[in-house]
Amino acid sequence: MEKTGSFILPNLTGVALMVIGWYISILNVGLTRFEPNVLFTKWTLMGLGLIIIGAYFPRVWARFRGN
Repeated sequence: MEKTGSFILPNLTGVALMVIGWYISILNVGLTRFEPNVLFTKWTLMGLGLIIIGAYFPRVWARFRGN
């Protein structure tokens, strides 16, 4: 049971980070759609960063745990 928990928790955390990053990016682009140069703002880059962190989070977690 502990092995399953140590697998599910990092993956759920990674998915949550990716969803939050996606939401931040989409929300920001949708709110500022009539402004020029809307694709590259601090919010969209922060969303992209969260997506990338969420994608690699389970691997980093497993490496630190020694699995």
